Amino acid sequence: MNQRKIKQSFHLICLILAGLMPFHVSLAETENVSLFQKNSHFDYDIYWSFLKIGSAQLSFHDIEIPKSTDKKYEVRFSVKSNELVSAIYPIESHIVSSLIISNDQIKPSIYTKNSNEGGKQSDSIVRFNYQLNQITEEKDETLLQPIEITKDLQDPLSLIVAICQNDFQIDPVFQQDVSDGGQIISIRSSYLRSETIKTQLGEFRTEVIDIDPQRLRGVFKKSPDANVVLYLSEHSPAIPLKLKSKVRVGSFYAILSGGIYQGNPIKGKQIESPQKPLTPIQGLKRRFKR
Repeated sequence: MNQRKIKQSFHLICLILAGLMPFHVSLAETENVSLFQKNSHFDYDIYWSFLKIGSAQLSFHDIEIPKSTDKKYEVRFSVKSNELVSAIYPIESHIVSSLIISNDQIKPSIYTKNSNEGGKQSDSIVRFNYQLNQITEEKDETLLQPIEITKDLQDPLSLIVAICQNDFQIDPVFQQDVSDGGQIISIRSSYLRSETIKTQLGEFRTEVIDIDPQRLRGVFKKSPDANVVLYLSEHSPAIPLKLKSKVRVGSFYAILSGGIYQGNPIKGKQIESPQKPLTPIQGLKRRFKR
């Protein structure tokens, strides 16, 4: 596995687990912000083919503002290569989305990304200015050209909340615009089927969601037949349990390894171990006991 493949693998995980599309929720529906109320977090192991290459965490935070009745939320995402991969090409990224309440909707205010790839540090801060109706990005201390805010535009970390809240049985296709300070793209997610998957935490019944990667940048541009699939639990809001993708550089996936959901450890249905066949002696003993 060379440096290019390692870098592309982590870019994909960052891109998708960190979010691909926005969300907008009414504050009257308190269940929509339940992910933030008890500081839920989800931990993931990241694999390239069968090789574990790193780990990631997605977390949700209800931030108290001193001497204020205003509400503020944060979505935080971090990803880090493991010791084996770091010896070849170390990668560590931290992304934070600060969200505010405006006109009964949760909207992004500031989106920051700090990453170190192969020893090269890169820092970005994106500000959403609703008075000027524009987004400004400062990347490595250089102010970039602002872009206009379109209707319901959000930053990438909003996706996870949007998809977790969407009822794909009622709305099987979900699409909206997103930007991390650069080009605005429209991402489409569609319900495929129900499926049971196995994790370290047990079995989960899931909804399988197809993410259309055609407008995503980076590794997908060179893989016209690429696919991205997300597995959501049947909780409400849902837990993103697994994400997998296959592109030209190979196949890789992230799968839930632990976490807290609304104040409780995440647990699936326990997987029953297959019973070992009885030996002849054990069979005789059982017969004589009858």
